[in-house]
Amino acid sequence: MSKTASYRPKGFIDRLQGNKHIVMLYDNEKRADSIVAKYFIEGFRKGGSCIFFTDIDPVANRRRLIAQGIDVGRYEKDNRLRIFKIPASDGGKRDALKTLKTMTVETTRGMKPPFRFVGRTITDIESVTGMLQGMKLEKIGNDHFEEFGISLLCYYDVRKLERSKRGQWIRGLLENHNSVIYASDASRAVAFETALLEEAD
Repeated sequence: MSKTASYRPKGFIDRLQGNKHIVMLYDNEKRADSIVAKYFIEGFRKGGSCIFFTDIDPVANRRRLIAQGIDVGRYEKDNRLRIFKIPASDGGKRDALKTLKTMTVETTRGMKPPFRFVGRTITDIESVTGMLQGMKLEKIGNDHFEEFGISLLCYYDVRKLERSKRGQWIRGLLENHNSVIYASDASRAVAFETALLEEAD
């Protein structure tokens, strides 16, 4: 495999092994949808189950997965796919770690592992307050990631990230995930382990 091909997002997903905490940054929604679909399809192919949690209408996400060629009805019927809407943020009042663990247990009940999750628990990425709370959640989640027993792909539209500190937010996201995918046009799309950034320093 060529060096260039090894950093392509879909090839990267093909090679995923074990439970990974991945962040997908994107500026092209259609390309992001295709990567989410690929991530799920590979999970199904390996005999696992997939969970999509969202802060928007789940029907919209069903349509997006169907548009990418996933037989949503079949996988839902086989209890291998769930799409659900998360509650609005409570402003950080609840115990974040306990909430994340409870959500993981409840949403996978009766499903067959390994589990692949897609989504994010941060519903407000357009304000400083929302992103500060979000970065705390990402750090807690990453610090305890091995306790969840899942693979998780978090996703962020970089065009919507709060602008005054966008570079700072992106650095924080990279620090709190072990892999990154940048979903953009073909010439700019890339995926790699974030440990490579530490080696570059």
